[in-house]
Amino acid sequence: MFGVVVAIPLFALAYGFGPGTKLTYDANVTFEGFLPLMGGNEGKVDVKMAVAVAGAEPVEGYLKSTSEIKEFDVSFNDAKLPLDLSNVTELFPKTTITLAPTGRIATTDAPDKKLPVRLPGLDVKHFPDVTYVPIELPSHPEAGVKWTFAREFGSAPIDYECELGEKTGDLQRVKVKLKQSYRDFESKALETVKEESDAEWDVTTTMNGEGWVDFDTVRGAVSQFEIKNTAIGQAKNLKTGKTSERKLVTKYVIKLREGAGVVRKSVSPNSAEWWRNAVETGKNALAWLKTASYFGLQSLPKNVEALIGPFRQALGRWFPVTGGTVVQVRPDVAP
Repeated sequence: MFGVVVAIPLFALAYGFGPGTKLTYDANVTFEGFLPLMGGNEGKVDVKMAVAVAGAEPVEGYLKSTSEIKEFDVSFNDAKLPLDLSNVTELFPKTTITLAPTGRIATTDAPDKKLPVRLPGLDVKHFPDVTYVPIELPSHPEAGVKWTFAREFGSAPIDYECELGEKTGDLQRVKVKLKQSYRDFESKALETVKEESDAEWDVTTTMNGEGWVDFDTVRGAVSQFEIKNTAIGQAKNLKTGKTSERKLVTKYVIKLREGAGVVRKSVSPNSAEWWRNAVETGKNALAWLKTASYFGLQSLPKNVEALIGPFRQALGRWFPVTGGTVVQVRPDVAP
């Protein structure tokens, strides 16, 4: 039985947070340089945390996932600060997002909460963006392809430039560059304020960053990434007119924790090689499936069964073919 033929968009690289997916990421974020804390300090903040991610049933064509901080530790100049998990989850609560398979985030239930001080590239509402969905993927990836996109962080967009790098086994590397510029008014305590009349400082900041992301094409999730951002701020004292320069380097090192309830998208332990073979041998079957989609067919000719059978379970995956539409056969539904 072929089941019902369903047309779905084509993405050769795609996130896959389906029901049952459980991932844990170890995240290490460091801020080194000028810190707008306690009146301004030169130093280093080191944050270590574990972030649990769970997939859910898709919603109106979008993937759905939930993230939650499970472990947390922070130090300032190597001295541990008295902040525990309950403190940080008040600022960064459990968050559910919906997203396209490319990683474009459609909705979030994170609170639109502003931190008292601004740290470049960090935003309560966009915590998933800097942990487990750090980039958007191209819809039609080819070797060396470049693409751009933008995301809002703290009312100012971050512009991303990406380039497809080398593929090693199941891991597809993506090279990333990013840039953000914004202007803030700050009080004497360096807390952000809305009105210039309440401010002591007028600060214009430009942030540039670069790094890489390894995307696991079998799991449908980021395996690890490293991104380093350098923010240069030009601060003008509104009372004296004096200016000064601030520099802050932020580094993100995020890695998928092995053996922490990871659910693979694959069919078997050897699915990577199996999948590559299925793609090569399945081109004719794909043509049949696409034809069925175009003409609204509910089943396919019986003589296609032998061609499709060996990789029927993988038809819910994304075939890396440029252009067109891929048809998904749902064997659990009778025609």
